[in-house]
Amino acid sequence: MVTLNRRLFSVPITAGFVLASLYFIPVSCMGQVSDKRVQEAYELRMKGQADSARDLLEKILVQDSTNAAAWYELARTTQHIGLGNPRTMFTALDEAEKAIEDAVENDPDNIIYLFYKGNIDFTKVYVSMMRQQPGIQDQVKKAVSTYESVLSLKPDYHEAKLFLVELLKMVPPDMGGDSAKAEKYTRELEKADIVSGAKARELMMPEGTDVIAFWEKIKKDRPDNADVNEALGKAYLYHDNIGAATRCFEEAMQMDSGKHILYVDLGRYYMMQAMQNPAKLDSLAPMMIKNLEMYLKTQPEPVNPLKAYVIASLAKINFHMGNQEDGSRLNNEAMALDPNYSRAFGIPGRILFDLPDEISHFHAWFSRPF
Repeated sequence: MVTLNRRLFSVPITAGFVLASLYFIPVSCMGQVSDKRVQEAYELRMKGQADSARDLLEKILVQDSTNAAAWYELARTTQHIGLGNPRTMFTALDEAEKAIEDAVENDPDNIIYLFYKGNIDFTKVYVSMMRQQPGIQDQVKKAVSTYESVLSLKPDYHEAKLFLVELLKMVPPDMGGDSAKAEKYTRELEKADIVSGAKARELMMPEGTDVIAFWEKIKKDRPDNADVNEALGKAYLYHDNIGAATRCFEEAMQMDSGKHILYVDLGRYYMMQAMQNPAKLDSLAPMMIKNLEMYLKTQPEPVNPLKAYVIASLAKINFHMGNQEDGSRLNNEAMALDPNYSRAFGIPGRILFDLPDEISHFHAWFSRPF
């Protein structure tokens, strides 16, 4: 089998902006009304009605352009919509940046908004590198500054520090990368938390390091940690040991229901194998379908945007196998659940689906497909 490169890039893409109309509401009740309506917009989006959510948020912002929660939710909503339209995703990324900057401007000490802004900033760095655009140094500086602002408010925000390690390690020095600074943050993580520190250390390791042995050692110290089992499973995945990877993922999912998305990673692994060797499609398709369908059966039930994304993946598999009728049926089902489901190959990040007032603990490497 073809061995996957664990440093392959996979990108989340983004979008967002504002306009609209509404009525006068007394200032004394503005915040309370707006907060409830922001929650309503979020719930509409989780039901697969992102366009209606955006309309509602635009109306809220016409009433009160200082409503940071509405700007934040608008940024996420338009990112969601942008993922569903590849033709406009780069323009949408700029719009999302503007929306989250408005959220931060109106509530500068809110780590929820700052952390999401860091995700947007990092995405812009990644896209600029892939498209070989100018100005990357300034973008890197901006992203680093955002994550450091997060850490100034919450020094133990390990996910923010992990993104900083990756950003500084991934970007070449002439573009603003700084391996020495990445090493500094890695050592801080190792002192603070064995699991987060191990994630950072793995990223800093030179190619050729025995990553499986590294995570096996960590597992001996933390056998019941879902993140460790996930990381070990991915190490096996990059070495094409799908049996061991599956066992580790199953252990992780038993420990933490939030890890059910790993079924989708297993399905995507088989899809990537078929992409690299189309002659194997027929033999690999049953495993793709099995894992994607397993995810759809998990509890708690996935939100509509994720269900639609997975069902659309099943549709693509059927189309490629020549099953046009099943492919069309599944595609229609996905569209009914969420017409703005992500068309990207990578799984939409959980940061899009966290509650509007919830500190996100989403972390996934930008520079790896899993």
